[in-house]
Amino acid sequence: MASETQQVETDISALFFEAVEWRRSLHRHPQSGWLEFYATGFVAKKLESWGYQVLLGDKIIDPHSRLFLPAPETMDEAYGNALSAGIDEQYIRPAKGGLTGVVGIIQGKQPGPVIAYRFDIDSLEITETSNPELAANKEGFVSCYRGYAHMCGHDANTATGLLLAKYLSQRVDSLCGTVKLIFQPDEERLSGAKSMVAAGVVDDVDYLMAGHIAATMAETGAVAFHVSNMLSVSRSEITFHGASAHSTGRPDLGKNAILGACSAALNLHTIARHGNGLSVVHVGKITGGDSWNNVADRASLWIEVRAASSDIDAYLQRRVQRVLEGAAESYDLHVESRLVVSSEAGHNSPELIELGKRAIDGLSCVTAVPTAQVNASEDFVAMANIVRRRGGQAMYMLHGSPVGGGLHSDSLEIDEKVIRNAAVTYAAIYEALTKFTI
Repeated sequence: MASETQQVETDISALFFEAVEWRRSLHRHPQSGWLEFYATGFVAKKLESWGYQVLLGDKIIDPHSRLFLPAPETMDEAYGNALSAGIDEQYIRPAKGGLTGVVGIIQGKQPGPVIAYRFDIDSLEITETSNPELAANKEGFVSCYRGYAHMCGHDANTATGLLLAKYLSQRVDSLCGTVKLIFQPDEERLSGAKSMVAAGVVDDVDYLMAGHIAATMAETGAVAFHVSNMLSVSRSEITFHGASAHSTGRPDLGKNAILGACSAALNLHTIARHGNGLSVVHVGKITGGDSWNNVADRASLWIEVRAASSDIDAYLQRRVQRVLEGAAESYDLHVESRLVVSSEAGHNSPELIELGKRAIDGLSCVTAVPTAQVNASEDFVAMANIVRRRGGQAMYMLHGSPVGGGLHSDSLEIDEKVIRNAAVTYAAIYEALTKFTI
């Protein structure tokens, strides 16, 4: 097994420099959720050229499950940008209107399980730094689009998927079962996975894997199979309703919604954290009022609740509701809450954790670490939970790399060897899954 695993590393390493170019092309052309036309066309063309069955558009996306759709004119601009950057329209025409993403399927010659890997393709809505000392500026692959940049490493994740895809295509005659490569849109806003789940993308999957560059695991080559704090998240819009009045003429007739919202915002951040795991309540946005001299009759908050378990989430939700109701009562307001999007807490299948450690034994480019914390939420969980409920198994990995500037900054830099390391890890797991019973 060790010699076979070493051959995987050798074969994938031979493709590494090509994968770096793919990553840099994707980095130059970032597009955020439901606008990822460049990545969709880039990936689809390569997969088709390597012999994959390629699924696009409403074959992989349920249009009604999408959230936070950009304006039509924004979609049209992003579509045009992809065409101007050289994307062949035949590969993105099915995605027009925000049906982005790709699924590539390759069938082995021998029977076996359906093994799927998910890679996120969306960028952040952020402007990349122009600091001339950073590699993207030095070497000419800085983002072409102001206001969009791959500052969470999804360009590297996508390149990893392509590297794995090319490796598998070169040995199709020895593959067992089916490999499904899922290039998912809109991970950042948590509706991409749900839209693919609703379209049935993972209905037949026996084993599902995904991974991400770790925020706090700076050693290139480290990989964590046992991860914790893959948090649930609920994002809600809270609206306080009061009564308007002139601020000096008859303020006594007013009911100031801004004061209620401000009181709630301050007190939400004083909720005691739970002792049994990570818990977060965060106010990300506050708006209210429409005039200098009116008592505001309406104000709103965007709040986010994250928790390491369902019990912790239930505790936080109760406390949040008390704070909101208390603020409303104090200022004689009515408060309403609208859940916008949510995702469950996640965990890895124990059998896959152990198999992952065995699979990379003998590799020189990667080493398993005992455990690592995600400390974030992942809409991959929507896919993973469906797979598990149908009797399958799922695992989310963290891959080590220095992250200069930090994830979600304007100046993220990574060690591009993480692309090779992640692809080698995924390929080694594929080899193990088709050789061992777990």
